Amino acid sequence: MPELEELERMGVFSSGEIRNIIRKRRDFEYRLQKRIVQKADFLRYMQYEINLDMLKKKRKLRLGIKRSLHGEQAVMRRIHNLFQNALKKFVGDIKLWIQYIEFCKHMGSTKVLGKVFARVLQYHPDKPNLWIMAAKWEFEDNKNIPNSRTLLQRGLRANPSSKQLWLEYFRMELLHVEKISNRRKILGLNEEEESQEEEEVTAEFLAGKVPEIVYKKAVECIPEDIKFRISFIDVYRLFEDTKQGCDVVYDSLLEDFPLSEEVWNLVAHRPIDERKSEVKKGIAVIADSQWCELESEMDKLFQVAVKKIPTDKMWEFYISAFMELLTESSKTQTKRREKTVLHLFSVAAKESHLTENLYKTWVSVLLQAEKKKEALSVCKKATEQFNTSISLWSEYLRLKVLNRGKIENINNEFSTALKCVESKESLPLWNQWLEWCIESNLGEVKSVFELSLESCVDVSTPMKEKYVEWTVTTMGIKKARRLYKRLSQSPPVSISFFRKCIDLELSQEEPCAKRVRDLYEAAVDHFGTSHPDLWLDYIRFELEHPNGKPGSAGELYWRATKCLDGEFTEQFVGLYSLLQAGRV
Repeated sequence: MPELEELERMGVFSSGEIRNIIRKRRDFEYRLQKRIVQKADFLRYMQYEINLDMLKKKRKLRLGIKRSLHGEQAVMRRIHNLFQNALKKFVGDIKLWIQYIEFCKHMGSTKVLGKVFARVLQYHPDKPNLWIMAAKWEFEDNKNIPNSRTLLQRGLRANPSSKQLWLEYFRMELLHVEKISNRRKILGLNEEEESQEEEEVTAEFLAGKVPEIVYKKAVECIPEDIKFRISFIDVYRLFEDTKQGCDVVYDSLLEDFPLSEEVWNLVAHRPIDERKSEVKKGIAVIADSQWCELESEMDKLFQVAVKKIPTDKMWEFYISAFMELLTESSKTQTKRREKTVLHLFSVAAKESHLTENLYKTWVSVLLQAEKKKEALSVCKKATEQFNTSISLWSEYLRLKVLNRGKIENINNEFSTALKCVESKESLPLWNQWLEWCIESNLGEVKSVFELSLESCVDVSTPMKEKYVEWTVTTMGIKKARRLYKRLSQSPPVSISFFRKCIDLELSQEEPCAKRVRDLYEAAVDHFGTSHPDLWLDYIRFELEHPNGKPGSAGELYWRATKCLDGEFTEQFVGLYSLLQAGRV
């Protein structure tokens, strides 16, 4: 091959390396002639040619060869041909198309890239990302704005409901306006001095009328999506002098969605959002006095909103906006904003528009302001309005304890709370009551435990374990044994309850094997059909405990295989084999 002969003659590759290259290429070509060719065959061949080209360039640099060799173009043609042949066979593979596009960009193959984009868009007109990629290449690399616009318009005709395409088209038009405006400023041009070649640049164009038209067309195609419209505001704020365009978006939102809480929340945030956007661009700074004006303006807009839409959600937006400001406050701003927030909570409560979460936030703000009594009072109101809320009752009871109320009153409050909430969800309150009793009312602990056993399964089952654990800690193992024997005979019981009792017995200075064995027997009576690990622990106990009965391991194995259901038997046999091998 002429290009390889030239490389050998110039000393870039040796004759042995040339033979190896020919052999490798022949092998790759044979693979491509198979009846069923895999994409990986093409990719490996292409990667080999790319690596070979990189090696050739390094060799040329080392040898000081600066002129372009005839064979270099042949290598590029070969790689392009490989990509094109692969894409004929795997035309639906988007990832492969993108790999080819990136390769063309990297190699600067502009003419080829234009054709590649034309082909891929012909095959895949329903892929917005490809239209955007092509338009971006025309705009940024080719500096061809008309072509970029045409591509995006064609993409939108094929995909009129693509939000991504509409936003990209909108952004492109804004970039175009910005580009022309900046050039005119640099050249010092005014409208009268504009040359005939630039007749398209009118006052309306510079005022951003084209992006406005794009927005209106987008809204016609996707009319009911509020978040989509808000996305245009986010794009507008990336550019300067776009207030008029933002007005169009805000006005359309209020006109089309006059009773939307999200829209009014956006409108009320506008003064602060726009100033923050200017700060982010580095063209403004917000002084403390300006913050007061901005907050006052936002407050007026929210007042209009809650009058127009008196809903819990609207009030939540209202309060959340000022809560956000409060969390970002400096020392000088905190008191003013805290006062505003607390006032809003009071008004919302009078209007009966506070949600459960807002009540929690109100209590949190009062506690931060060190107003514990007010927090307790608010929490009490919250439990009256949302009397099934576990979290509100828990917070109320915590505050009641902190305010050092009478023991009898606190006990009554816990009882009231547990009557109001769903018993299935009441375990946190039982735990809270017990913790308080253990700290402040030790004489009532046992009666609270006994009372919890009368509750539903979700409460009584875990409480049995805690009851036994507390008894052994405070009264000793003998009373704990009497307790767990009684509790094990009154359903429901859990496997973790038996394991807790077994652990207690094994933790004694001189563990009694008979008591542990009795507990294991009770456990397998209840759970022996579905817990292979329980049987395994029982066997391990007999084998390893000093007073165990190793001879009974075989009998336990036989019992387990007879007792366990279906798949659990297989699990047990596997675990037992591992136990015998010393791996568990």
